[in-house]
Amino acid sequence: MSYRLEKFASTLQQSMAEILSRESLNPEIRLATILRVVPAVDLKRATVFIACPAGTEEAVLEQLAGAAGFIKKQLAQKMILRYMPELVFTLDATANLGMRLDELKPRAAFPGENGTDDEAADR
Repeated sequence: MSYRLEKFASTLQQSMAEILSRESLNPEIRLATILRVVPAVDLKRATVFIACPAGTEEAVLEQLAGAAGFIKKQLAQKMILRYMPELVFTLDATANLGMRLDELKPRAAFPGENGTDDEAADR
């Protein structure tokens, strides 16, 4: 991604996070965390990857899709652009995978824990 697109994506992400946390009245939308924004090369469309608590994914995506016009209007007031990109919200699978790994980590037995390390046995 070019520097211009990276800068645009970063600015868009920061502005959207501010709008969702401060200006949104919907509590379900406030649950969403914007992880990254990937704009199209022509800046007409931007894919917004979000993470949200397990079990609320569908509701949050529906609410964000419904509030896309409001978010776009608020972004237009903050950013000066010829065209405001169409916002497409999607879940970031890597965030859900990371949360699942965090859940499984305490169950896994790692070498060196609970005195099972081979070096400890040699001493």
